[in-house]
Amino acid sequence: MAEQASREWWEELLQVYEFAHYRQYADELTRREVDFLIDALGLQGVESILDVACGGGRHSLALAARGWTVTGLDAAAPVIDHARAAAAERGLNVEFVTGDMRDLPYRERFDVVLLMNSSLGFFDDATNQAVLNGIARALVYGGKLVVQCLNPYQISRYLRDFRSGWYPIGSGFVLREARFDPRRATLEIDYRYVDASRGIDVTHPGDQIRLYGFPELTAMLRAAGLRPLSVFGDAALPPVPFAEESVWQVVIATRDRPVMREAEDADHADR
Repeated sequence: MAEQASREWWEELLQVYEFAHYRQYADELTRREVDFLIDALGLQGVESILDVACGGGRHSLALAARGWTVTGLDAAAPVIDHARAAAAERGLNVEFVTGDMRDLPYRERFDVVLLMNSSLGFFDDATNQAVLNGIARALVYGGKLVVQCLNPYQISRYLRDFRSGWYPIGSGFVLREARFDPRRATLEIDYRYVDASRGIDVTHPGDQIRLYGFPELTAMLRAAGLRPLSVFGDAALPPVPFAEESVWQVVIATRDRPVMREAEDADHADR
């Protein structure tokens, strides 16, 4: 009988060992996404970057290898340990932090924040809004957020290749079963990992990811004090327009200085 394994155990399996098993694909995907980030954000090589829900650190490590100052944050301590070991092995100066995206400690520190691969939506609506509020506070004025989310209007197209099936990781196999609840606009994913050679048969606690359409997502960004600048249909080059058939929505938003504060600054300058 399958037993339930902790979320941290699963994060290590899916964020570290799955990418290691499919190394060539993962490396090419990371290269394409980082090329997109550099181009879409107009990065100059001097920006400080916060990678929220960084997982095994593939974006953080790739950006650090190209010269950026990067902090990667994830709630799963074992995954962060792997990311730190990878940085040390490659001689990269990356700060990896175990932390909760719902309680970011940063204030006006980063030029760029990344929230990639549908990492928004793991909580209720109020908490997901609070995550964006915390990200906004972490950005300097004029700083930019990149948030990559699944497009709920094309979820059936996404699930066509993702819905269910077994696939290998290491010496075992993962069974993934996914479904979409349209009443709650929520993607539900269950996993089971079986490795007969090691006597392992465990199940995932279950993920539920709230998916937001573009109007909802941009309203949440504005509520956090972030102004949407552009949207793409994928994190890839050449740029992919956000269109009817887009499975992904990749939104770039900036933190503007509040109008009231600008007026106060001008008032002080006149005195």
